[in-house]
Amino acid sequence: MAAPLEEQLPPGVPPVTYAPREPRLRRPPFVFIAIGVILLVASWVPLVLFARARVERSEHPRISIMQDMGTQPKFREQQTNDLFADNRADRAHVVGTIARGGTIARGGLQEDDHYFRGYTTTAAGKVEAKFLEGFPKQLPLLDDKFILRGQERFNIYCSACHGLDGYGKGPVEIRSEELGTPLNAKSLHEDLVRGRVDGHIFNTITNGIRNMPGYAAQIPVADRWAIVAYVRALQLSQNAPPSVVAGLETPATDKAQASR
Repeated sequence: MAAPLEEQLPPGVPPVTYAPREPRLRRPPFVFIAIGVILLVASWVPLVLFARARVERSEHPRISIMQDMGTQPKFREQQTNDLFADNRADRAHVVGTIARGGTIARGGLQEDDHYFRGYTTTAAGKVEAKFLEGFPKQLPLLDDKFILRGQERFNIYCSACHGLDGYGKGPVEIRSEELGTPLNAKSLHEDLVRGRVDGHIFNTITNGIRNMPGYAAQIPVADRWAIVAYVRALQLSQNAPPSVVAGLETPATDKAQASR
């Protein structure tokens, strides 16, 4: 009689193998798991600091890893510079330098106070508080084409705050009032504004006033005078005296054209 199966197998071999088992890695020690969790959480700390820095105000300058010419070595006014014999960082203008605007033929020197500034200056260059009346002679005829050009420029640059009608209720002004921080854009029909001479209005467009920035970089000189002409026409449309409406008197813009 044959011996039982258990007696025929070598020692340590199970009588039945149901399925082969895949090899498994041993569970890492608890210390390694704890260190990994700590490093994972620590990697979130810089992200939290970056998010906080985006919304937090600080008196210290921001850390800029990539400078991109944001900060660079330079000399400020009235500083010393050992590069030059007089140890001054400020240098005199090169002889023959033409002011911004091009050559003399293109008005580079900008010697005409009336056309380029709207006010007079003394021989020493000190600014006098005297704005000039009327329009300069360099301008073309103050006809409908010139005024329509001023209307186009006014609608682009001025109406956002002053409104298309000039009453100071443009979309930017209305939105600022909704936010509780009104800009207080002036109405061009106030007696104070209507009483200002043409050179004063031109200077305001050029250099700005109070909350209004200057537009010298965006609007050429001739277009600034065209805006002044349109502002005068706009003021006349809302404040014309009965004699002008009845055709018994010449409007101010026509008088200015006739005097040139």
